[in-house]
Amino acid sequence: MNRTLGYVRLLRLERAISAATGVILTGIIVKDLTVFQWEYVIASLSVFFSTFANFALNDYHDIDIDRFNKREDRPLANGVFSPSVAVWIAGASCIIAYALSFQLRPIPRYMILAGLPVSLAYNLYLKQYIAFKNLFTGLANAGVILVGALVLDNNVETLAWYLAIIGFFFSISYEVMLDIADVKGDLAMGVETIPGRFGTRKAAWLSVIIGIGAVFVNPLPFFFQVDPRLFRDYLFLGLVMVSVANRLLISRELLIDQSPESVWRLKKRLFRNLQMGGVCYLIGFLF
Repeated sequence: MNRTLGYVRLLRLERAISAATGVILTGIIVKDLTVFQWEYVIASLSVFFSTFANFALNDYHDIDIDRFNKREDRPLANGVFSPSVAVWIAGASCIIAYALSFQLRPIPRYMILAGLPVSLAYNLYLKQYIAFKNLFTGLANAGVILVGALVLDNNVETLAWYLAIIGFFFSISYEVMLDIADVKGDLAMGVETIPGRFGTRKAAWLSVIIGIGAVFVNPLPFFFQVDPRLFRDYLFLGLVMVSVANRLLISRELLIDQSPESVWRLKKRLFRNLQMGGVCYLIGFLF
């Protein structure tokens, strides 16, 4: 692994871009962002650097677990960077995110300001407890959507709450699935996870049930007046059902095979499916 790729993997660049894009897409979806707004640029960049800080701290804390699990995609565990690099990146990213957040309105500012110390506490201490591990991830992803809805006003539209709830449960399902691949290292290092306590098979079922529940509510705006732009929109329904069908296939494969190799392969497909769902909503709103 070269150093450039190492930085991309340490910072989870794709995840950071996705989070920043989520702020902008939410603004478009709730009709706050109809013309260019500097506030949305600042908010998305603040979330972008907050994501950098979170994942740098995550890899710093998990370095021994990642070494135990022989994670080839973790640059700290493979010696590409020293742990101090992650600390410096996390610190610099926090400073940038804080500085940007002070240019925002009070509510999104306080959400970002509060989120960073919570991320620090989670990554360095709380993530070893099963009650906090999945909850934090769910709240963080829901928070991205809520920040996007609150950039210009204090009103969180019904659709924003709806998407935040979907994001919350998707994230919990996603995190439980990832824990299946890391179960050996987590057990060896004393980190309590759902797969570690209940077994990988039961964890896979839990991930599937939560995930399918989240994805199956995606078509509901077609049938109910969640938002008039999606009600009886057959283009939206057809597109979103592709995402639903893909999630069913991913879930089936997870129930068949819970090996680390299978989980990492499904991880990429599941993340792409989340992005697909967001695009389906955006197309439904625009067309």
